[in-house]
Amino acid sequence: MKLKNYFLGLSVAVMGLLTSCNQDNEGPVYEGATMGVTFAINSQSVSFPATGYEGFDVEVIRAVSDEAATIPLNASMSDGSVVPSEIQVPANVNFEAGEFTATVHVTVGDITPGENYRLVLSLGEETAPVDAILQKTITIYRDYTYSLIGTGTYTSTFFTLEDGSPQSFPVEVMQADQNPSLYKAIAVYEEGYDIVFQVGADGRTVSVARQAACSDINGYGTAYVAGNGTLENGVITVTLEFSVSAGSFTPPAIETLQLPTTSAE
Repeated sequence: MKLKNYFLGLSVAVMGLLTSCNQDNEGPVYEGATMGVTFAINSQSVSFPATGYEGFDVEVIRAVSDEAATIPLNASMSDGSVVPSEIQVPANVNFEAGEFTATVHVTVGDITPGENYRLVLSLGEETAPVDAILQKTITIYRDYTYSLIGTGTYTSTFFTLEDGSPQSFPVEVMQADQNPSLYKAIAVYEEGYDIVFQVGADGRTVSVARQAACSDINGYGTAYVAGNGTLENGVITVTLEFSVSAGSFTPPAIETLQLPTTSAE
């Protein structure tokens, strides 16, 4: 593998290792490419639910592990602005002697729901060779909070009755507190799988981003839905494509959601 060969080449260069000690005696701070410090990958996405989140880990690897080491870590937002106080990033990456891999824990506080935070972490060029990954962009997202607005009626032409006719059943419907154009139908096809409908700025067009809809269809595994439609007179009508890892079911199904009367437009 490319990564394994890269490490081997760096280990041969260990004779050129130069070190200095930091004031806290946490370990040598390495200067020079022989340290071989790099991110494993250059991007990462982290999605949190509306509540109950705390943070995530970022992996850093090195080629030379003989001694403990402290590597400076810089952080900024992708637009060059300062990292908001709700996101706390350690100032250093700490390796114990013998460790090839270390993780830093980024703490995430009360960030704004529905917003993508693009955090950029950087390692110093003095600690790695020219082909190392010295910057990593992490997209951090927190889901909206939703409030129940009532019970609606869902009609499916994909999951039909035995005679092939559309099947209708009641579903609880929620609306995003921070974005009233988002509706969430609870456990439409299976418990634990909700469907989110995005109403456009015109108040009429509707989109369904690709999302898991149920755990299995005919033994093919998790099924996903995606599609577009309209909102008229309190009824969302969408044409949804159902897909699994093996492909898509055809033709697409026309599904409708009658919103609770209190929210009908």
